[in-house]
Amino acid sequence: MDRKYSFAVLLVVVAVSVVFGMILGGRLNAPATMLAATDTAWLEKPQEATLTRSAPGPSFADIAEEALPAVVGVQNTSIQKATQEGENPHQSDPLFRWFFRTPESERRSVGFGSGFIISDEGYILTNNHVVEGATKLRVEMKNGEKYEATIVGADPSIDLALIKIDPQGVSLPTLPLGDSARLRVGEWVLAIGNPLGLDYTVTAGVVSAKGRDFQTDRRILGGVASYIQTDAAINKGNSGGPLLNAGGQVVGINTAIYRGGMGGMSDALVEGVGFALPINAARDAVEQILETGSVQRGFLGITMNTYDLDEDARDYYGLPDAHGVEITEVQHGMPAERAGVRAHDIIRQVDGQDVANRSDLLSKIATRRPGETVELTVFRDGKTIDLAVKLTSREEGMAARGSGETRPDREPEPETPVAGLGIEVDNIPPGAREQLALPDDVEGVVIVGVDAASAAADKLIGPGMVITGLNDNPVRNVSDWNGAMRKLEVGDLVKIEIWFRGQVMFAYLKVTAEE
Repeated sequence: MDRKYSFAVLLVVVAVSVVFGMILGGRLNAPATMLAATDTAWLEKPQEATLTRSAPGPSFADIAEEALPAVVGVQNTSIQKATQEGENPHQSDPLFRWFFRTPESERRSVGFGSGFIISDEGYILTNNHVVEGATKLRVEMKNGEKYEATIVGADPSIDLALIKIDPQGVSLPTLPLGDSARLRVGEWVLAIGNPLGLDYTVTAGVVSAKGRDFQTDRRILGGVASYIQTDAAINKGNSGGPLLNAGGQVVGINTAIYRGGMGGMSDALVEGVGFALPINAARDAVEQILETGSVQRGFLGITMNTYDLDEDARDYYGLPDAHGVEITEVQHGMPAERAGVRAHDIIRQVDGQDVANRSDLLSKIATRRPGETVELTVFRDGKTIDLAVKLTSREEGMAARGSGETRPDREPEPETPVAGLGIEVDNIPPGAREQLALPDDVEGVVIVGVDAASAAADKLIGPGMVITGLNDNPVRNVSDWNGAMRKLEVGDLVKIEIWFRGQVMFAYLKVTAEE
C-alpha cells in the first residue's frame, strides 16, 4: 500500500513538472511583443554615431607624439634693481648710499614659459610677456639640448614675440601653422607647454568660443586680435606654447588664463577658461617683423564710444540693426578728421564688411598697414555716406594725442537739480575737478546718485561720472539739465553724453513712467 501511494505521488509530481515546463517553455519562446516594451538593442552592440566624419583623424597620442619635439621651454633671466625704499626713505639717493657705504643691490629674476619652433632656421614663437625684460634667454628642447636665444621682434599689443636660436646645422623639428579662421566652436584642440614646471604637459579640450576680449593682470587684450577661448587646461608656464587642432596644426598660441572678477573671486583662477592668440594674427605680425623688425598697425585717430550700440541706440537713430560703432571724438590732424569723419558718426562698414562692435572695428583697422586706404561707410543725420581714409601708424597717432585748451572753473549756478531718468546730478563743486581728474575744458553736471532699479543702473551709469550733453545739446550746469528734463515725455529716447576717466561715452535711455 505504501509503495502504491509513493508511486502515485511520484506520477503527480512528474505530471506537474511537465505542465510547468510546457508553460515556461512557451513563455520563453513567446514573440518579442510579449516582452516589456523597452528596446534593449543598445545593450547588445555599439550604436552607430549620429555624427559622421569625412575621414578618421589622428588620436591625441599621435598628435602629441608628432608635436612634442618641436615644443620648447623658454627661460628668461633678468636683472632688476632691488628697491629698499621701504627700509629707509633716503635709500634711493646715490649720495646717501655712498656716504653710508650702502651698495645698490640687484636682484636676479628667472621666469619660465613655453614656445614652439616654426622653421628649421631656429625661429620660435612665444608670448611677449615670456621674454619681456630679458637680459638672457635660454631655450631647452625636449631632447635636453639647450640654446641661447635672441629676440628678433615683438608685438606687445597682441602679446607675441619672435625669438631665434642658432641650430648650428642641426635639423630642427617644426610645427605646421594652420588657419585659425577655419576653427569652429566645439572643435577638439590640444595645448602643450610647461605649466608649473611640469615639462611637456599635454591637455585636451574644445574651442569654447572665438573672438574673445579679456583682461589679464597686465592689460586688456583684444580688439587688435580677438582670442580663442578653450577649456583645454592652461596654467602658468603654458604661455607661448601651441594650441593644436586635430590635424596637428598650430591654430593658436596659449596666452592667458581667466582670473575671475565677479562674486568676490578677483584673486581666484577660473578653471576651464583659457585664451590663445589666433595663429593668423601671429602670422601677419611675424611677416612684418621679418620684413622690418617691427609691427606697424593702421590708425584712424578716433575715440570709440565705450558702450556698444544697443536696442535703444538703434531705435534712437532708426537703424535697421545695432551693428556699428559710434564715434565720440575725432583727433585733430589725424586721418579720420582729414577724411571728414565727425564726432557722433556711426561707422557701419569697413571696405564693405559690416562692423559688429568696437573690437571688430579695431581689428579691421589694426590689421591694415599705415599708408593703406580704407573705405568707411558712415551713418550721419539719417543718411549713409562713404569716406576714404588713408591710415597712419598707431605710434604716430598715439604720440599726437594731446590735451585741449583749458579754461577756469565756473561758479555753479544756484538751482535745485531735477531728478530724471533715475539719475541725480549736481553742479561740479569748486576744487572737485582734481578729484574727478576732470580737464578744465570739460563742462557738465556730476552724477551724485542713480536709482538701482533704473535703466541707467543697468547700463552701469554711476556716481562720479560727468554728464556733458543730452540729445547732442550741451549740458553745462544744473540749469541746462533741468531744462532738458522738463521737456522729456514717457517713451522718449534720450542720448546722454558722459565723461568718465578720460573718455567720452554715449548712453541711450528710454523715459519710463517711473522716471
